[in-house]
Amino acid sequence: MTDPAQQTSLVVRIAAFYTRAVETAAIVAMVMLVTVAAYQVFCRYVLNASLFWSEELMRYLMIWTAFLTAGIVYTRGGFLGMRALVDAAPQRVTLVADIVGQLAILTFLLVVAWYGFEFAIRTAPSQAVALQFSMFWVHVSVPVGCVLMALHVIAGFFVPPAHSRHHAPQVPL
Repeated sequence: MTDPAQQTSLVVRIAAFYTRAVETAAIVAMVMLVTVAAYQVFCRYVLNASLFWSEELMRYLMIWTAFLTAGIVYTRGGFLGMRALVDAAPQRVTLVADIVGQLAILTFLLVVAWYGFEFAIRTAPSQAVALQFSMFWVHVSVPVGCVLMALHVIAGFFVPPAHSRHHAPQVPL
């Protein structure tokens, strides 16, 4: 039988690794985006020759970064929420409202992930105009991001997100 403290420690280590990996990917994407943007400006205004692919690459980097990091932003309470009425209610009502809200978010995310994946598959034969790769790789960012965020919402049932007034010790997500 595995010790519950060891299981918790493993979950915390996996969550910390996941968070570092997503944050690192986001930082790398943002550095690439800024580098490409600066290079594009240099080419356009100094060399008088625009890059044909830079705006498309920057757009796809932004899309992937947004969808990869949305779950972490949710867990850290970074999304705007209208909680004045919920937080003013008795604790039991607030807890029920939080659970109903999390279930609604989870349902929405799973529906969007399902249809997003179907859309990505249907658009796989399409090619990006400048970069010439399958649009599947752009469109699959939606279901990937939704599934990752759904995992954060599910984790919120066990460790309340930062926006909840019912705080438990936070897993470093």
